[in-house]
Amino acid sequence: MMKRTFAMRHPLAVLLSAFVVLVLLHGWATPLFEAPDEVWHYAYVRWLAEGNGLPSMLDDTSGANQEVAQPPLYYAVAACLNAPFPDDDLPALFWHNPNFGYQAPGSVADNKNMLIHTELERFPGSGAVLAVRVARLTSLIFGLLTVIAAWGLGLEAFGNRRAALLTAALVAFHPQFVFMSSVVSNDSAAAALCTAGLWAIARFLRHGVTLRNATIAGFLVGLAAMTKTSALLLLPVAGLCLLWQSFRQAKQVMPAKRNWLQRYRNVLQAALAFGLTALLTGSWWYLRNLFSYGDPLGISNHTQTLWGRPAPASLASLIPELPLLLRSFWGTYGWGHVWWHDWVYAILTLVALGTLAWGAYRMLKRNPTTNIARATTLPTRAIYLLCSFWLLGIFAALLQWMRQVEAPHGRLLFPAIGAWAMLLTAGLAGTGQKQRRHQALMLLLLAMIASLAPGARILATFAPPKLISPTTIAGSDAPVRYGDEALLISSRVEGEANRVSPGDTFVVHACWQAARPISRDYTVFVQLLGPENSIISSRRTYPGLGRFPTSLWPTERAFCDAYRLALPSDIDTPLRALLEIGLFDATTGERLPAQIGERSIEPPVVSTVVVTAHASSAPQVDYPLTAQFENAISLHGYDRESVAQAGGTLTVTLYWEAHTSIEESLIAFVHLWQPGESTAYAQHDSEPRNGWFPTTIWQAGDTISDTHTLSIPPELPPGEYLLWAGLYRASDGTRIAVQEAGAQLPNALVPLGKLQITARE
Repeated sequence: MMKRTFAMRHPLAVLLSAFVVLVLLHGWATPLFEAPDEVWHYAYVRWLAEGNGLPSMLDDTSGANQEVAQPPLYYAVAACLNAPFPDDDLPALFWHNPNFGYQAPGSVADNKNMLIHTELERFPGSGAVLAVRVARLTSLIFGLLTVIAAWGLGLEAFGNRRAALLTAALVAFHPQFVFMSSVVSNDSAAAALCTAGLWAIARFLRHGVTLRNATIAGFLVGLAAMTKTSALLLLPVAGLCLLWQSFRQAKQVMPAKRNWLQRYRNVLQAALAFGLTALLTGSWWYLRNLFSYGDPLGISNHTQTLWGRPAPASLASLIPELPLLLRSFWGTYGWGHVWWHDWVYAILTLVALGTLAWGAYRMLKRNPTTNIARATTLPTRAIYLLCSFWLLGIFAALLQWMRQVEAPHGRLLFPAIGAWAMLLTAGLAGTGQKQRRHQALMLLLLAMIASLAPGARILATFAPPKLISPTTIAGSDAPVRYGDEALLISSRVEGEANRVSPGDTFVVHACWQAARPISRDYTVFVQLLGPENSIISSRRTYPGLGRFPTSLWPTERAFCDAYRLALPSDIDTPLRALLEIGLFDATTGERLPAQIGERSIEPPVVSTVVVTAHASSAPQVDYPLTAQFENAISLHGYDRESVAQAGGTLTVTLYWEAHTSIEESLIAFVHLWQPGESTAYAQHDSEPRNGWFPTTIWQAGDTISDTHTLSIPPELPPGEYLLWAGLYRASDGTRIAVQEAGAQLPNALVPLGKLQITARE
C-alpha cells in the first residue's frame, strides 16, 4: 500500500501553513499603522513593553486613545514579544497625510493612507519598523490558535476530520480574518479564545462534564473575557450549557433513590470549578476598572470619542450602516475604507445565507443525515444550537454597541467566527459529489479573495505611483512649469469631449515631473472655475493621491495621477468651465507661479470642461417662436419684460437649440433698433452665455438659455421700440440667414416684438 502523502496525514498542518503564508503576505503589503486603530493598539503594547503598567483610563499619556479601555491579555502577550526590540525612531514613521479621510469610493485608491510611507519601511526593517512587525506576529499566533480551535469545534460537532478541516478552513481563508491577523489588533485574540471556549463547551456537551473539563472551560472563558468585553457573554452561555449537561448526567448516572446532595454533588463541583476559575482568571480587570474609575467595562472611553453618539441610536437608524457592516465582515482593508466592488460582497453574502439556511434545515429536521452528524444526534444539535445562540448573541451585542458608537465594523463579530464556520459547515458538509463541489466552490471563493487582496487591494491602494519615463507620456510640446521646481507634462479630462453633468464625479488625469530636487512638500490643487472666477469644484491633495509628496520626486522620472472632482447638482448649465491645476504651499498658502514657455498663466488654466444637463428638454418660454438658422440652430423663444425705463437695463433671455455640431464661433445679439436707423439704440453682442458656452462646443441636442442685458440710453424718448435678435460670424461679422415658418426673415433678424420705453425718473 502506498504511503499516504503528508497532506493526507496532516491536512490541518497544511491548512495552518497556508494561513501563515496568507497572513505574512497581508502583513508585508499593509504599511505600518494603515489598519483599524493599529496606531493605538501598538501604543498600548509599547506602554506595557516599556514597563509602565496598565495605561490609565483618565488620560492619554500612553497614546493608546480609547484602546486603554480594552482588556490587557492581547497587549501583554504582544509586549513580551515586542519588548526586546527598541523603537526610539518611531516618530520618524509619523509623516501624516494632510488629506487622509477624503471620501473616495472604497475601490478607489485616493488618500486612503493616514501616513506617508517611505523606504524606511522596507521589509523587514529595523528599529521601530521591526518592532511593529514583531508585535504583529502576536495576531498571527492568535490567528493560528483560532484555526486550531475551529478545527476542534468542528470535530466535536460533526465527529469526522473532514468536517473539522472544513470548519477550520472557513476560518483560515476568511479574507477579513486573515487581514486582521496580520496587523496589531486584539480581534484575533478575542476570536481565538472565544472559539477555544466554544470548543471546551462542545467537548463537555459531547463527552460529559468532568471536574477537569469544567475547569478548562472556566479558564478559557476567563481568558476570553480578558481580550474583549463582548467575550463576557461567554460566561452565562458556558454556565448554562454546563448546568444543562451536568443535570442530564446526574439523571442518567445516579439512581433516583439517592438524596439530592449525593445525586447533584458532581453538578455543584463542576459548576463551582467553572465559576471560580473563570472569575479568578478574568474578573480582576473589571474589578480594577470599577474601583478605580467607576466604569467596569470602560464604555465611557469609547462613547466620549468623536465617533461616540450623543444619545443611543434607534435600531431602525442603524439600517443604513448595515452594508458597511457586511463589507467589513467579509473583507475591507486599510482603516476599513478599502473595498472590493459591491458585487463581491453580494455574492459572498448570498452564498453564505443560503448555506446557513440549508444547514439549519439539515440539522434541525427530525432525522439528520449521518454524513454530517453522529448517530447520537442530541449532542450535535446541542452544539449547533450553542453556536447559533452565540453568533446571534455577539451580533445583538454589536448592534447595541453600534447604538452607542458609530462602529459598523464586521471584525467585531470575530468572537463568533468559529461558530460562524461551524454553522456554514452544517450546510456544506458531506461526502457526496454535490457536497464536495459546494465545499470546493466556497473555499475557492474565500481563498481567491484572500490571496488576491495583498496585491489587488492593499498594494494597489498604498503603494506610491508607478514611475515612468517622461518620454512615454503623450503630452503637449510645452508643459506647464511651476516655478523652477515642477513640470505638468500632460493633463486631460476623462470622458468624451470633456463633457460632464451636474451631480457627476469626473476624473482629471495629470502627469508630473520634478524639474529639480524639491525640498518642500507642495499640495496639488485642481479647480473648476466658472463666471466671475467662482469655484465650481475643487480638490486639494498631496501628489500621488496622498502617497507621493514633492520632496520624494525624482528628477528623471515622471508619474501620473487621477484626481476625482465632484460637481454640485445645482450648477447653472450649460457652461464651459475652466480647469485649473497648480501647486501651493499649504503652510503659507503661497502658489507656485505657472508659465508655459516664457508666458505666465494666472490662473493656471490648463483645459476646459463642458458642463451640460443630463437630459435636454424643451424650454418653457414666455414668448415661443420657431426661427431656424441654416438648419443648424433653432431659436425656440425668449423671455423679457414688456416695459423698460430710459437709463435702466433690459434683460432678454434667448433659448437656443443645436441640431448639429457647430464648427465656427458665432456671436449672439439682441438689438433695440428701428428700421431705417443707421445704428441701434441699445445692444448686447456676445458669445452665448457671455462666452461661457461658445458655439464651437455645441453638439446636437444642446439647449442653451442665453441671457443678454441691454443698457437703455437715459436720453431715449419714451415710446415703442422694436427688439431684434440674431447670430453673426465672429470671423467676419456676416449674419447667419434665418427663416421662420419657411419664410426668410429680412436682414437675418428675428423680431422679438415691441418694447415700451418709459421716461427716466
